[in-house]
Amino acid sequence: MSTPDLTSAQALKEAVAEPLDYFLFIDELFESAAEKAGGFVDRNYSIGGLNVRLRFAGMALVKSMTRALDHLAVKETSTAALTVHIWDTASTGQKMAPPPWGGEAFLARGVIDGYNDARFYTAFQHGSSAVNLLDLQHNLAIFWVPSAVEIPYWESGSPLKMILHWWLLNNQRQLVHGAAIGNANGGVLIVGKGGSGKSTTALAALDSDLLYVGDDYTLLALDSGPVVYSLYNSAKLNSDHVRRFSRLLPKISNPERLGEEKALLFINEHYRAKIATQLPLKAILLPQVTGLSETRLRRISTAAGLVALAPSTIFQLPRAGNECFKFLASAARKVPCFCLELGTDLQAIPAAIVQLLSDLPND
Repeated sequence: MSTPDLTSAQALKEAVAEPLDYFLFIDELFESAAEKAGGFVDRNYSIGGLNVRLRFAGMALVKSMTRALDHLAVKETSTAALTVHIWDTASTGQKMAPPPWGGEAFLARGVIDGYNDARFYTAFQHGSSAVNLLDLQHNLAIFWVPSAVEIPYWESGSPLKMILHWWLLNNQRQLVHGAAIGNANGGVLIVGKGGSGKSTTALAALDSDLLYVGDDYTLLALDSGPVVYSLYNSAKLNSDHVRRFSRLLPKISNPERLGEEKALLFINEHYRAKIATQLPLKAILLPQVTGLSETRLRRISTAAGLVALAPSTIFQLPRAGNECFKFLASAARKVPCFCLELGTDLQAIPAAIVQLLSDLPND
């Protein structure tokens, strides 16, 4: 395609009015950015058992966009199931095209009206000003931000969440808002709204015999049986967690910004041996803070488990709808659901989960 005029909003809008034209144009800008930055930098990962290549224009974004994925790093392979082109303007000098859409084009969770169809996905992230693009036909994605030094802590903690959600669902993997821990007997998925105790339960596992799969987002697959995969090795701690898990304070990556941000911890850098990259899913747990000292488990219905699992996932992810709900409903039907009544004795929490995993059938 001929290069549109970046100085004329109208000319640009006319030239990239279709999702394909817009995607191709932005990818040309990525190629230009890489040339200006001195070339490509590749990092390769196994995400949900699938090979994903992150291709950066220069080094500026590499650290901030890969620390949460380092536990999934693999050696370079000749083929990748998905390639993501990643760049910023500040470090490369390559300007981003002004948006060819108006304010009325913004739909829920940043989805851009007119630039999304069965093949192409396009969304804008408010807060980071990132642009996310995916071409499902060619398994190619693009991620752009204005500046590498202004990446928000939550983007470093869960990088490329939009793109991975879109692509993985197309590959029978569902990104889930939930924590996961377990052992050789299997794993439990811990779900519920913010403040329910998901992170408390996951972090308590670090001082136990349980393994850590994820704190805020994990992956589910239903191939031959439900499996929970690790996605990010990051944990986000609010002020209550910092007080309860004070031993983690020296390991926090952003101690100077705790007045404005949640504390961000990369588990892989301090507890590498505690990470499990995948476990067979044995149960779904809904934590509930009780104020009592004892931690107990109470069986609940599949419907109650799904109510805790689905909304917090679907409402956070762009273009998550019926297909996502059906996937989560299928997962909830395959394993038992329990209310995890959290006690004040932190050591008793993982002990109760170890006992549950021992009691459940081991297929």
